[in-house]
Amino acid sequence: MIEAGKRYRIRGNSDYFREKYGIPNPPFIIRGEDTEIWPGGWKEWDIAVCIIYGWRNGVELLPTNGKVYYGHIFCSPITPDSSPVGWGELVHQEELEPIGWDELELASSENITFEKSDPGLIRGAAPPKETKEDED
Repeated sequence: MIEAGKRYRIRGNSDYFREKYGIPNPPFIIRGEDTEIWPGGWKEWDIAVCIIYGWRNGVELLPTNGKVYYGHIFCSPITPDSSPVGWGELVHQEELEPIGWDELELASSENITFEKSDPGLIRGAAPPKETKEDED
């Protein structure tokens, strides 16, 4: 049974997590089920974490049935004098496997950029407006 506050690791070999966090199986701590956090669940919200999960759901062919959880992936500190950084992500229950503190390996924060946290920025600008030429 998956529980809030427990430590998990992302199971499998995700290109998304590898590119963003430097490892395919970063640690993950659950805050709650998506429907507990956002009324209607992730599909009803147009925010970065939900859009990213929707993209991953299609690209990585995640299961369509089952529970989806929101939580944080903990990354190594950005500077030597700072604390670890937690980045919000949505994951499917099938992507999670429990781990103990001794198995905890912090992901890297090196590849995290604003663009990677909001995919709307990398979709490109709105298409140009069509103009009609005078037919005279």
